[in-house]
Order: sequence, then C-alpha cells, then structure tokens
Amino acid sequence: MPPIRVQSATYTRDLPEVKHVGLFGALRHRRIAQRNGYDDAVFTDPEGYISEGATWNIGFFDGDRVIWPNSEVLLGVTMRLLQQVHERTALNSVSLKDLPQMEAAFATNTAVGVRPVTAINDVEFPSDHPILGTLRKEYEEIPAEAL
Repeated sequence: MPPIRVQSATYTRDLPEVKHVGLFGALRHRRIAQRNGYDDAVFTDPEGYISEGATWNIGFFDGDRVIWPNSEVLLGVTMRLLQQVHERTALNSVSLKDLPQMEAAFATNTAVGVRPVTAINDVEFPSDHPILGTLRKEYEEIPAEAL
C-alpha cells in the first residue's frame, strides 16, 4: 500500500470503542481531507490530542518506542497484535504539538497491515523509516490461528 498524507479533524466517533456501521461522520471528514488534497483524516479531540483515523489506528515512533495514542478508539486487531509482539510499545497522549518530535507515523488495519503516514497537516515523516520495516516483519511473523 502506498503511504498516506492525512489532515487532522476535530472529531470523535460515536462509541469509538465499539465497531459499528455509523461511519457517516468519519467518512465525511475523510472526504473533506481529500478535497483539501490529503488522502484521509486523522481525528483529534478539541485540545488537539490524536485518537485514530477514519477506518484505521495510528501509531508513532519517537526514536525509542512505538507510541499508540492513549485515547478512546476502536482497538484494531492489527494494533493489538503489534502491541503484543513489539517490545518497545507504550500508550501515551500524542498531540498535534508533539508531532515534530516523532520520527515516524503509521496507520494500521487488517486490510493494509502497517502503512506509512508521510504527513499530518504540514508535519512530514519518512516513508522508509526502519521502524516501519520492523513492524511489518513482526506483524507478518505472527502465527496464524486455525479457524
């Protein structure tokens, strides 16, 4: 999957911790971001703390740890699996103001695995940071479960 550039939007999904079909608001913000030249939207609370994307989770690398936003989100399968297998993982608040200190950003969901986020608003991130390869490898090495 190609990297994505995202625009922040102040928005919280209804019952964010529950998977449901109520995606109108999320997809509306995605479309607004696309009309502004971005690929998708990432959501923040009114104070600028990041939570999740429209249909994906977001993670960051601060040079030492993978950080998952400590916000109300739908706990995605890919995110939870990566939290289990990647040793240096933390839940922490991440605000738009913190972005310049992050070395990398990425989106996760079951359809794409780990996908680079190369920009959030005007803050840019590399698409080839080594942590992205590490996370992809760790994700791909998780043994499948028989159904």
